[in-house]
Amino acid sequence: MRWDLSNIYASFESEEFKGDITRLESEVKAFLSWMDENFQTIENAEEKLEYVISKLNELSLLAGKLYNFASLTLSADANNEAAAKYLDIIRSKFVDLSLARTKFRKFLKELDISGIEHSQSEVVKSHRFVIKEQKLLSKYLLSESEEKIISLMRLTGGNAWNNLYEKTTSNLLCDIELNGEKKKLPLMRIRNLAYDKSQEVRKKAYESELKACESVASVIAQCLNSIKGEFLTEVKLRGYSSPLEPMLFENRISQGTFDAMMEAVKESMPKLRKYLQKKAQILGHSDGSKGLPWYDLFAPLGGYTRTWSFEEARNFIVEKLSEFSNELGEFIDQAFERKWIDAETRPGKRGGAFCSSVKALKESRILMSFDGTLDNVLTLAHELGHAFHNYCLKEETPLNSTTPATLAETASIFNETLLLNKIKQEAKAEEKLALLDKELSDAVQIIIDIYSRFLFEKTVFEKRTSGPLSVDELKQIMTSAQREAYGEGLDENVQHPYMWLVKSHYYSPTFHFYNFPYTFGMLFGLGIYAKRDEEGFFETYKKLLSSTGKGTAEEVAASVGIDITKKEFWKSSLRVIEEAVDEFLAI
Repeated sequence: MRWDLSNIYASFESEEFKGDITRLESEVKAFLSWMDENFQTIENAEEKLEYVISKLNELSLLAGKLYNFASLTLSADANNEAAAKYLDIIRSKFVDLSLARTKFRKFLKELDISGIEHSQSEVVKSHRFVIKEQKLLSKYLLSESEEKIISLMRLTGGNAWNNLYEKTTSNLLCDIELNGEKKKLPLMRIRNLAYDKSQEVRKKAYESELKACESVASVIAQCLNSIKGEFLTEVKLRGYSSPLEPMLFENRISQGTFDAMMEAVKESMPKLRKYLQKKAQILGHSDGSKGLPWYDLFAPLGGYTRTWSFEEARNFIVEKLSEFSNELGEFIDQAFERKWIDAETRPGKRGGAFCSSVKALKESRILMSFDGTLDNVLTLAHELGHAFHNYCLKEETPLNSTTPATLAETASIFNETLLLNKIKQEAKAEEKLALLDKELSDAVQIIIDIYSRFLFEKTVFEKRTSGPLSVDELKQIMTSAQREAYGEGLDENVQHPYMWLVKSHYYSPTFHFYNFPYTFGMLFGLGIYAKRDEEGFFETYKKLLSSTGKGTAEEVAASVGIDITKKEFWKSSLRVIEEAVDEFLAI
């Protein structure tokens, strides 16, 4: 249940690892000198563009490989001092690489690229979207010295605060009494108990989690204030209208598409709240009118009791997804065989689940904490969907593989939906309610809870402009956002005021509002899933996944006949969830 990173590098002391750090430093330095020499004029622009694109791809592979090894090692062991040291060193090299991108944007700012589709260079022509995007973003460019200062200061600013957050939460132990025995369990292990079949255990875990969060809240609040404050400064310097604007660019969606999706989501929330109230009634919370207490949001409804060992999970996922596509099943089997997955639960390991592309090796690595539940099996299938997406991108260059978070969830949602529906098809009548509950519980998280997280982050940015926010203020903003999103579906006396502390997405120094892309991904994934029975779908699906770095979200969606700028598309995806609510209520 531990991954193998040895084919990335043997160790931090290996000649290859140290040699690549030295090579990255010298090659980036030489590249920057070349740019200073050759970007004085726009003569021979096509040749210059071809060289820069090729060099950026080459350096991205090298830097990415080094970063993969250090960051993955640290994710699996937050106390690995060598990994932490080298991650800082590698990030410092990224400063110079980002300076190269700044020089590239500055060069493009003065260039007429209107005829780029007819370029004589295949390299330039095949990267036309990237070039156009960089030209667009050059509008928000600062001077080279300012860009370098921002990147350097982030090393001891946002990145350092992020490291502190990761280390503090990864090592956070929670006190809990289970079966008469007092234990100290890692935060992520405690959070997994939210899915326990015993309400007493779920409530104890919830109370233990809140108490542990309280013990580190002041430190984590400082991390959050510093990271958000730093970004607000950058937003103002660059001339963006709000912190959301650069994130819409980053996610390659328009304000119109974002508004259409959010409007559809708000209209759909009352239906999901009915599900929450009915679940509250089933679990014995009077007539359910007050909604669910937080500790019962993930409570499994009796009827589906199957659990899996890690090996059983492997065989099950491979078997079920092979029924849809042998290629998909074989790929997943190889991910297990080649030890791409770290699934063990242990202290010092970061929480959550993710899949990281190791582009230089055309591989992926998956981190999660597996304890055999249905939720874990679906999470594993979800992350393997990300890995399959990376597989479809393996022949694309790094620049043409940069997928926005909005589209990055497509294959993962597809996998998860496919597996859950396979399970539902084979379920006995008494298991159906439990499986519908699992489906709707996930939908609540992606639609309602993500909306509450968006409201929280939006409010934090607004209030942070006036100064740092206290722990009490952050708790109040969070509970207020939860009340607005969950409405009568959540018991307002039993909320989670520390959700800002347990979600690592808030602590990225360069990627903010890492919430709405999940809603986008789920609903877009459902739209793609609806087309699965069309003739030639799987080849079209792979082609779609391979193109996610070469267009806006609107353009990629249009390639498979979907118009995401209209609210109707989002409502059609949400209708699938609403019909599941109706089925749940009927049962």
